[in-house]
Amino acid sequence: MLKKGFKEKSVKVILVGSLWGMGTSTYMPAAGAAEGTSVIQEEEQTVNNLSSLEIEGIALDREFSEDLHDYSSAVGNDVEKINLLAASPNENAAIYVNGVKMTEGKVKDLPLQTGMNTFEITVSDGQNETVAYSLKVEKLESDDNLLTSIGLSKGSLTFDSKVTAYNASVENEVQSITVTPTLSDSTAIVKVNGKDATSAGVKVTLPIGKTTVKIIVTAENGDKKTYTLTITRAAVKEKEESKTALHQC
Repeated sequence: MLKKGFKEKSVKVILVGSLWGMGTSTYMPAAGAAEGTSVIQEEEQTVNNLSSLEIEGIALDREFSEDLHDYSSAVGNDVEKINLLAASPNENAAIYVNGVKMTEGKVKDLPLQTGMNTFEITVSDGQNETVAYSLKVEKLESDDNLLTSIGLSKGSLTFDSKVTAYNASVENEVQSITVTPTLSDSTAIVKVNGKDATSAGVKVTLPIGKTTVKIIVTAENGDKKTYTLTITRAAVKEKEESKTALHQC
């Protein structure tokens, strides 16, 4: 049975009976113990509390106290694992985290999933009542809405994740182009002109002149970033126009 810990006390009862009539005189304490009364003495009993609890390098929501049994914390999305440290004043007690026994007061590399992660810490010496503490660690959703590159099937550009506006040019004979953005974080979503971008990219038709391509990246937490790509398709060259005109004549 798990129990939220508190300091327990065992009670010793010492009965003081009347020695009257035994033919001897009896000394009674100054406080006077009356015939048939009992004297109660209290003695501390070992309990399975914690004396400390912490996440290595990460603050809890409040200062630890052995009488407080619920704690929480929050970490960034880039935190993949945590180390948990705890100690008990009962040297005979073992400490478990989600059923895994601590070694030298530590459990290393506890994995974190995005969202809420709950850890139950139990303290037991096999004799006294087991005491439980709860620790909840929230791993925040990623705010990464960056690209690491923008690939083009024709033409080229020099990419910088901090730059959101780009220009590219293609020859007249290029009637369409495939745009392939690469995400910085796989949990994000990217669309090209409203279409979901896959590893194969998104095909964009190019009329002569300028075409604006909108690339929108949505992070796991909903934050958006827009990259704008302006692609210029060259006009028909003069010689080709002349040949076309003569052919028509």
